[in-house]
This record gives sequence, C-alpha cells and structure tokens, in this order.
Amino acid sequence: MTLAIEVRNLTKRFHRSTGYMDLLPSSIRKRQWITAVQDVSLEIKDGELFGLLGPNGAGKTTLIKMLCTLILPTSGRAACYGYDVVREEQRVREMVGLVSADERSFYWRLTGRQNLEFYAALYHMPAQQMRERIDELLSLVGLAEDAERRFHHYSTGMRQKLAIARGLLNNPKLLFVDEPTKGLDPVSAQSVQDFLREKVAGVGRTVIMATHQMTEAEQLCDRVAIMDRGRIIALGSVAELRAVFQGQDKCQLEIRNLPDSLLTKLPLVPGVAWCGELHQRNGVTSLEIILSDRKSALPEIMRLIVENGGDVYDCNITEAPLGEILTSALNKTNQEAT
Repeated sequence: MTLAIEVRNLTKRFHRSTGYMDLLPSSIRKRQWITAVQDVSLEIKDGELFGLLGPNGAGKTTLIKMLCTLILPTSGRAACYGYDVVREEQRVREMVGLVSADERSFYWRLTGRQNLEFYAALYHMPAQQMRERIDELLSLVGLAEDAERRFHHYSTGMRQKLAIARGLLNNPKLLFVDEPTKGLDPVSAQSVQDFLREKVAGVGRTVIMATHQMTEAEQLCDRVAIMDRGRIIALGSVAELRAVFQGQDKCQLEIRNLPDSLLTKLPLVPGVAWCGELHQRNGVTSLEIILSDRKSALPEIMRLIVENGGDVYDCNITEAPLGEILTSALNKTNQEAT
C-alpha cells in the first residue's frame, strides 16, 4: 500500500499575542502559547479522498499548512509520498497543490487568465506550456468563456473554481482543499463538489479536504478524521464511525397479516429498545422499531414475523447522519476530558 501522507505525533504551538506586553524583554514577560495541533498521527493512502472534519478552530487548516510546508511544525514529523515536509520541503512543494477559500490571494483587477499566468510563472513554466495548461484548466473548471473577465466581476462560485484551477496548475499528485464550498449557495456548492469528485479525485489524484460541512464530508470522502481542539478524536469511513458512535437505528417495517400477539413479543427481543404501531392501511401494518443492536435484533424480528404468518414486504433503516456522529464524538471527548 502506497502512502500519500504519513504523520507521526505532529504538534504546532503558536505564541499568543498579548499586545504591548510583547514589546517587553522575554526575561520580564511570561510567554503564553496556543496549541493548534496536538500529537496528531495519521496515514492517508494514495488516491484517497480524505476529509478533515470538525468545528471552526479545530486545527484543520493548521494541519494542512504544515503538510503543504507553509508553516513549520513545533514537533513530530510528516511526509508526503516519503518526502519529509521539513528536510525536503522543495520536493514536497513540487508535488502538492493548495485550494484555499481566501479570495485575497487573487489580484482583483486582473482577469482570470492573467491571475493564472501570474501563478504559473512562479512555477517557472515555459510560455507555450503555460498557455496550454491554463487553457486546459479553464476549460476543465468551466471558465473558458469568462477567462478575460476581471476577477472582481466573478461570482463567488466562479472564484472558487478559479482557486481550484490555480491549485491544479502544477498537476499535483496531492491536492489540499480548505473549505471548498465556503460562502457558496447550494447550487454552486453542489457544482464544486461534483467537480472535486469526478474531475479531481476521479482521476486517481489524492485529495485532502478540510471542512466543517458534515453533509459535504459524507458525500465526498472515502474516510474522515474528526478533529477537535487540535486532536484527532475519531478516524474511519462514515460507516465505521457510525458503528462506533451511533447509539440506535430506526427501523420501519411494512407487514401484511401481522398477528396482534406479535406486538407483545417484538419488544422482548434482545436489541429492541422500543416498538410501536404507526398505522394500518388496506391490511398492511406499519411498525416503527428502535434498535439498540441491529445486527442481532433484526434477523430475530424477521424470523418471528414469518413464523407467525406475517409477510414483510418493505424494510427501511434510517441511519444516523454524519452530523449526529460528529456531535456524539465531540460529546464523548468532552465527557472524557472532564
């Protein structure tokens, strides 16, 4: 298995600004520190679309900046495709791209094409290669017809697409995306998400995405790391996290010929927290069952219904959304901390 990212005990602390007190000699003032990322260990596979999920201030952006070599870690180590982000920073920069929601990094009076030409020049691209690459990217993100418009005339969605094009200029093996749909309306956000899934990650490129949008992480990511207060508190696929943090499943059954006696038996099945009848229509009974242990309870429920003459023709399981999983993970961490 090829690893795109390998992180071991990575920590980043910043000096807290205290205003005019910072002007005093260090022997007089007491330095205060903020820990933005604390003792993070992580492995991300080649070709994975990986999500960093957590509330604002959780440390997601700081972690990305360390992996992109924009800031130095305080301790620990990290490597991108085997290259150390501190000792071999130039090799790392050659293979990574960064998409940020920060519009201030563009020149507002330049056109979209001119902005890309400026950033391509920083990669020392030959003129012919630069023109071909920029034309390719403008077409890829759907901005070819708007390439000669000034950046300040772009909509928020167009600006974000141009940021993606800029991040792909050097055709990176590893793309970091920080809050890709920040400030976008639902239609533009869906467009950016589809593009990242199909045109960026879909071609085998490794993508690490930081977001606090839980539905976005659930729709896009192969695996998710939940961060809080600089630490990774949970890691896995959405299904794996759901298995750990989801307390109960809601099951709705549509049953023909349900005997009345079964309504008293089902609540006694191990793993059933609650059972109730919703309604009856045309000989069909709709049951809602809350399951504390779906794997053991659901087969037993089906067996009882069939053995007692019932006919199950629909079964709908409602799983917890990622938002509920995130809340459960954060609550569990807070309880352990206290």
